[in-house]
Amino acid sequence: MLSTFFYPCYIVAAFIVVLLTIPQRDLKNYFIYGFLFGGFGDVVVVGLFQNILHIIWFKNAGIFNVLGENLLSPLSWILTVMIFLRFLPLRKVFQYTYIIGFAAFSVGYGYLVHNAGLFDFQSWYYPFFSYMTFLFWWSTITWVFIKTSSLIKSHA
Repeated sequence: MLSTFFYPCYIVAAFIVVLLTIPQRDLKNYFIYGFLFGGFGDVVVVGLFQNILHIIWFKNAGIFNVLGENLLSPLSWILTVMIFLRFLPLRKVFQYTYIIGFAAFSVGYGYLVHNAGLFDFQSWYYPFFSYMTFLFWWSTITWVFIKTSSLIKSHA
């Protein structure tokens, strides 16, 4: 039962946070970053780490299983990236701390999904190498967002 409702519950909670915290005029812009770096990024990373390197894999996805991936995983990452970017601090020192913290949150989320029976990994990959992967992912998202978005100036 937990494995069936984990992603839908997370998605509903994250969607509520998105609606409550992101101004309606900015939703489209945040969604574009969320889609590119969260949804598409998840598909690319899972494709690489699951299908090519065999480091991680999804399991027990049931009706949400599409090509070996949980269909709801990219959607949850879209919303997570939107939330991440909405609360991205403006000052560099706080951005570094925020990215470090979000990478740790992501490792914790991986363990949570693992404990829900939806995800598994090679024992050597978690927590250190997964942390480094997430640190790179969140750093890249932040760098691209700062370089390309007008939202960074307006969400203060």
